[in-house]
Amino acid sequence: MTRFLLLNLIFISFSTLPMFGQTNTEPLRGVVLDSKTNEGIPFCTIVIEGTNKGVHSNENGEFGFSKIKKGKYKLQIVRTGYINKTVEADWSNQNNITVYLEENEIKLDEVLITGQSESTEMETQGFSSKSIKTEKIEIQSIELSTLLDQTSGINVRQEGGLGSRTRYSINGLSGNAVRFFIDGVPMEYYGQSYSINSLPVNLIEELEVYKGVVPVNLGSDALGGAINIKTKSAKKSSLNFSYSAGSFNTHQVALNGGYRNQKNGLTFRGSLFYNYSDNNYEVWGDDVYVVDPNTGRVDRSVKAKRFNDAYEAYGTKVDFGFTDVKWADQLLISMVYSDMYKEVQHGATMNVPYGERFYTQGNVVPSINYQKKDLFVDGLDVSLFSSYAMNTRTLVDTTTNKYNWYGEVWAQNPGGGEAGNPTHSTTDEGTLINRFNTSYSFNDNNIINFNAVITDYKRTAFNREAPIGQDTRNNYSKMNKNILGLSYSNTAVDGRLRTNIFGKYYGYNVNVLDHEYRDGEYYPIYNSTSDVNYGYGIATSYDLFNKLTLQFSAEQAVRLPEPDELFGNYAANVNAAIDLKPEISKNLNLGIRYGELNFNEHSLTFSTTFFFRDVENMIQQSTQVVSGVEVYVNENFGEILSKGLDFQIDYDYNRKFEAIFSGSYNDTRYMSEYDIYGRKNMYYGSRLKNAPFLQFNSSFKYHLNDIIKNKGDLSVYWNIRYIHEYYRHWENIGSDNKDMIPTQFVNDLGASYRFPKNKLAISLDVKNLFNEQVFDNFAIQQPGRGVYFKINYSIL
Repeated sequence: MTRFLLLNLIFISFSTLPMFGQTNTEPLRGVVLDSKTNEGIPFCTIVIEGTNKGVHSNENGEFGFSKIKKGKYKLQIVRTGYINKTVEADWSNQNNITVYLEENEIKLDEVLITGQSESTEMETQGFSSKSIKTEKIEIQSIELSTLLDQTSGINVRQEGGLGSRTRYSINGLSGNAVRFFIDGVPMEYYGQSYSINSLPVNLIEELEVYKGVVPVNLGSDALGGAINIKTKSAKKSSLNFSYSAGSFNTHQVALNGGYRNQKNGLTFRGSLFYNYSDNNYEVWGDDVYVVDPNTGRVDRSVKAKRFNDAYEAYGTKVDFGFTDVKWADQLLISMVYSDMYKEVQHGATMNVPYGERFYTQGNVVPSINYQKKDLFVDGLDVSLFSSYAMNTRTLVDTTTNKYNWYGEVWAQNPGGGEAGNPTHSTTDEGTLINRFNTSYSFNDNNIINFNAVITDYKRTAFNREAPIGQDTRNNYSKMNKNILGLSYSNTAVDGRLRTNIFGKYYGYNVNVLDHEYRDGEYYPIYNSTSDVNYGYGIATSYDLFNKLTLQFSAEQAVRLPEPDELFGNYAANVNAAIDLKPEISKNLNLGIRYGELNFNEHSLTFSTTFFFRDVENMIQQSTQVVSGVEVYVNENFGEILSKGLDFQIDYDYNRKFEAIFSGSYNDTRYMSEYDIYGRKNMYYGSRLKNAPFLQFNSSFKYHLNDIIKNKGDLSVYWNIRYIHEYYRHWENIGSDNKDMIPTQFVNDLGASYRFPKNKLAISLDVKNLFNEQVFDNFAIQQPGRGVYFKINYSIL
């Protein structure tokens, strides 16, 4: 593999040396306005004439091309209901333009122009990737996790309703093998109260999904893929509000806006959100039962509502600084504050309900972010980010009451604590995050990129309920992690061949001070470990024909253990596993993308990826009984092989009817024939337990324009999700009556209406229309049928 990468690099370098030279590039931006109302027009198609570059305007009519050579261009602008327009723009002297469109009073056949959008450019690189725009669905009552669950190759698994812990799987690899970023910055250090589970879709502009190989610029130790959340960044004064209310006493509020002084670039951005839900949906099944304290008889016909599962979260993010000035594209000082309250209904399974256990978590994250393209010389782009995340988590579990699924106190535990010993503990975490990214473009065809992410993490904790002399407030856990990456990107063969070769360095060290109380004395216990690993790989794509792109990527990837995996998280019922080793995986991806194919008023895009993963020391979460309590524990599995495919078909008719059909199949098996003691492994050849392997998703949307008033947009949609049955435990253990997670077939239905002038939009959504019993992690039941109403209003 190494020799192949080296030869490829040498060949590409020599074949393109004559093309080296400086370029003069700028980001191109603009806005499309209604000539009568002066309001922004969303969903316009803007294409640079004579090229394959095209974009769509956002809900405010704004559009932008990230990096184009300076010069004179013609822009073609098309929007249903408006007269098409071609304008000339001289980007030698300006980098912003305003276009006015006139309403088309006469109904004419739509003129279709095509161009390769920036999201299409991303999807046709060698990385197996997908760009998900939120502009068309942000008015619906939908969470980001639901949106991702409708994407090919991704499986989203929640432990309950709104605010519950969520695990993501991409092509068979799950948990922390899938990394999340917000605007390119690792998200795990922001805490659970400011995460993908809490952020409203209204605050998000785009999701970038990488399946398998992840580009160097994200600076990640992702093993199975990564998801980068790109937040909205207003280019002019704006203020938007949304409110959603629905079943299980669910309420979600979001407010975001911004101001920019066009003369000096002074910029202010702000967003806030509030989420609440009782999560009191009905549950039933084998794990939901009541024991009669007098007779000992077990009643398994119970249907009960969850009664200790409320969730409340709120947060805000404020940015202040300068944007789009000569000395900086962006210099922002930011502050994130968030807080969360979460009740805990049960442990790792639903067998034992809790009635009073809860935890809170809050974080404060100040940061500074600097970005500049063409710094000092053309082609040199620099991005710097520094932050200190302060998180505090408090867990309270001191009651002596024992509850059943009716919410009744049926017995007493004199020692106290529903999940073990009585606990009233506070955990303080502090993480210093430094990220540096720089790239240099020799010309349009050759780019070098370097990325470094350095983090220092420290945790301290103490339990107020600990006996005298056993206080652990002096304990600490520390982790330092350094990830460095270097890549070279080349474009050749008239732009048809795109290649990215990269190498990565992964280093970390862990130090833990604990204390053990024995024989009336308090003894310190020290643990430390460190490791260094290297990764490398290649991602390439080739346009075989005009619309047909072949993609190939291969890498050796490393995934380092996370603090919660090493040190535990007792609020989430996760035990410590200080001896965890890093995961190492050899990944191969072969993809085909065909489209966008246009014929008459129809358009079609097809993409598929074949993947192979050979993972050593996979970190997998299981359940164990510790001191009579069922908890999660992370452990290394020896060797895991995962192979399969995913696909997605996108169809559009006249920009009125949209249909997406996607599916994925993965065969992930435990392939260690012997355990660490040399004994025959009874799980050898088995599929991973509690892991779905076959899933299909379909979504249909129909737009009815010009309803009620001109330019009003009524849309109806129907989403279908199918997950084939799978084993809850190892498939080769036992014979009859194995515990199965049954086949799930879930339907969501909804409608939304965007009023003229795009100021006001409303939606009505029905989730799990047929009230199916839906399960996830270790048979934890999901919410049944729910009805939600949402209103969006653009104040400015």
